[in-house]
This record gives sequence, structure tokens and C-alpha cells, in this order.
Amino acid sequence: MAEQRKYHEEMAAGGGEQLRPADQAQGMHAPTDEARLRAEAAELQSAIEAGDFDIMAFLTEYQKAQSVAADAESRALRVQADFDNYRRRTRREAEEAGKRGARELICNILPVIDNLERAIALMPDDSGKDGVLMIYRQLMDALACAGLSEIAALGADFDPNFHQAVAEDAAGPKGKVTLVLQKGYLFDDKLLRPSMVHVGK
Repeated sequence: MAEQRKYHEEMAAGGGEQLRPADQAQGMHAPTDEARLRAEAAELQSAIEAGDFDIMAFLTEYQKAQSVAADAESRALRVQADFDNYRRRTRREAEEAGKRGARELICNILPVIDNLERAIALMPDDSGKDGVLMIYRQLMDALACAGLSEIAALGADFDPNFHQAVAEDAAGPKGKVTLVLQKGYLFDDKLLRPSMVHVGK
């Protein structure tokens, strides 16, 4: 009781919290991390010197642990690589499927475009032709944004990779396309439909 009373009196006189003598003694003897590591190292050294520690067995177990860790890391890297390959493959397959679908759709639209062009060519100028031409241009702009492009043909050198010759023109310049019967198109720079043409003989 006297010790507690003395402690409270010292607290009041000092104007703040102070450690009790017992707490101070405990703090003084609390081991730090460095001291603990030194103690463990000394204990290990003593065990080695006394012959109570099998250094070879320890090294064997250590090597086994390293091997297990290396195998686990290798498996993790393989799994990550497989996942990255799968993600790239599925993305590429999705893109290719989308392009195949767009290609098939545009192939089905091409005959409609052919008929629309023929109809425009036959329309009188005073029968709403300007409105139809505007719609036609909007359609072709939309298809161009999707990857469609017309093959240059009239007046160009005949190219069997892009032109399909259906007749020869004796009056035209040799090897030149003199008439386009049906336009040809590329989709994503790949042949979608060859141009049907006459070639100078």
C-alpha cells in the first residue's frame, strides 16, 4: 500500500505518467530482435560444437526445400504461360470469327449493291435520284469502315489475281481492262470477289 501511495504521489508531482519500478526493470531486460538472433546463433554454434547438430542432414533438408520451391515456381510459371497463350488464342479466334461473319454478311450484300447501282444508272435525274444516291453513298461508307474496298479495274493492267476476264476487246489496248461488267471487292485487303471485265486483245 505504501509503495502504491508513493507511486501516485510521484505521478502527481511529475505531472505525467511514469513507469513503475517493476515496469522499468521489465523494459530493461526485454530482449531485442538482434539479441534474440545472437542468442539463437550462439545456441546453434554450441550444438554444432557439441556434436548435437547434424550439419549434413540439415544441408540435405535445405537442398530438398530449395528443390521443392524451385519446382513450385516452375509449375506456377508454366501455368501462367499456358493461361497467357489461352487468352491470346481465344482473343484471336474471337476476332477471326467476327471477321468471318462480317465477310459472309458483306458477300450477301454485294448482289444488293449491284442491283442498286443498276437501278441508279437507269433512274431519270428528276425522279428522286439524288436521294437514292445519298443513301447509296452512306451504305458504301459504312461498308468501307467495316473493311470493304473496291478493286481498281477500268483502264488498269489486267491482273488475274483480281480480275476475271470474260471477253477480249480487239479494239482496246492490249492487256488493259476496257470494260467492267461487275465490280470486284477486297475485304481487309483480301480478295472477296474479282472484277468481271473485258480485256484488250
